Amino acid sequence: MKKILALAATLAMAAMASAAAVDAGFFTVETPSAGWTLQADGENSAALASPDKAIVFTVTKMPAAGTPLHDAASRMAEAHGSQDLVRMEGEGEAWEYTGAANGQPLYAQVFDLGGGVYGCITIIGDHGSDTATDVFNSIAFK
Repeated sequence: MKKILALAATLAMAAMASAAAVDAGFFTVETPSAGWTLQADGENSAALASPDKAIVFTVTKMPAAGTPLHDAASRMAEAHGSQDLVRMEGEGEAWEYTGAANGQPLYAQVFDLGGGVYGCITIIGDHGSDTATDVFNSIAFK
């Protein structure tokens, strides 16, 4: 039992040691290992890709411009061929949907960041993986 616990602790420390904090200007994120690439498109949009490109995140911050959040989320879902836009439970208004991009599955959340600004995080590729979940949960808008 002690050997199993020691191995588990060693693996956990190795995983933490390989994590990398990334500051993308308008958000921060923790990647699980080195080799993730970030490509910013201006000050409000960026793509973050795993080393093997199996998972790509797009992170976007946009002005609400008087558009209700549901309408903005609906347009984004429609652009991705989604038919399953659903309001998320919990604090604040947020919407989620699945769709496809370049033949790859995607999952997206659109939410109100406050101050007349909306945020969107889209995962293209294996969005159900532990890696995708961990990276998604580490994204923090500034």
